[in-house]
Amino acid sequence: MRDLKNKLTSGKNTKNTQSRKGKSFGYQVLGFGAGGGAAPVNVDYLVVAGGGGGGVYDGNNGGGGAGAGGMRFSFRCCSVSQVEIETGVDYTITVGAGGAKAPASNTPSSRGGDSVAFAGETFAVTSTGGGGGSQGQSTGGSGGGGTSVYSQAGSAGNTPPTSPSQGNPGGQGAGTPSAGSNRGGGGGGHGGAGGNAASSNDGQGGAGTANDITGACVSYAFGGPGGGGPDGGSGCAEKGAGGGGGRQMATAANGGSGVVIIRIPCGPAATSVAPGTNQVSNDGSAKIARFTVTGTLTL
Repeated sequence: MRDLKNKLTSGKNTKNTQSRKGKSFGYQVLGFGAGGGAAPVNVDYLVVAGGGGGGVYDGNNGGGGAGAGGMRFSFRCCSVSQVEIETGVDYTITVGAGGAKAPASNTPSSRGGDSVAFAGETFAVTSTGGGGGSQGQSTGGSGGGGTSVYSQAGSAGNTPPTSPSQGNPGGQGAGTPSAGSNRGGGGGGHGGAGGNAASSNDGQGGAGTANDITGACVSYAFGGPGGGGPDGGSGCAEKGAGGGGGRQMATAANGGSGVVIIRIPCGPAATSVAPGTNQVSNDGSAKIARFTVTGTLTL
């Protein structure tokens, strides 16, 4: 097994080759067609982790919005290579859940769950869950926004670091404990940092990033807004969005779950996924395996 994903360098001519542990197919040593069965397949991927849960503060003080789940992809990304996988093998795909919002004022919210394509393999691709909003400086794929009290800074994104970056930092809160009506920072998104709050407004969530690996252009991994909106904002399921922050009557929101999508060239092998909640479609040029829950991919 070889991993063609280039994590540290850019350019189409640079490839890393690794051996797949526990597998011994003839083509690894002798070359394709020399007694080793079907040739491996190059696939594209999009891996989005779960978004963090929104923060809550007390009274009119705004909680920070949560960070989006980390987003990593090879499709339409010229600096990242496809992954080469074997046929006739079951691969584990892990989909991260959205983080829980803060259960009460001044309590921590939860980070989103990690998503992993080809979990357990040497060439696994991991995206880190988004940081929770405020209360504890929650780093992640994208970082959570800071709470209003003491003008808390937003948390770092792209943690642990990947290249290209899997996300951005959250925005800073605005206010002091005595002011009584302060603002929360926005959670970071894959496409941009969370907005800093000001005395008159909460920070906006960071922008997501669009990708058309499924054949349709969809935006993923956007950050949650700071507290104080009509309902605090809601993390979109299956897109890794961060939950919005809350305050007083405006409740915080849970983070959105992640998604893993594998794009496989048509022709070389049958493709199946389990469990049945996950789906395989065909856009004419490729098979699209879309995972919304943890399961297995078999070519």
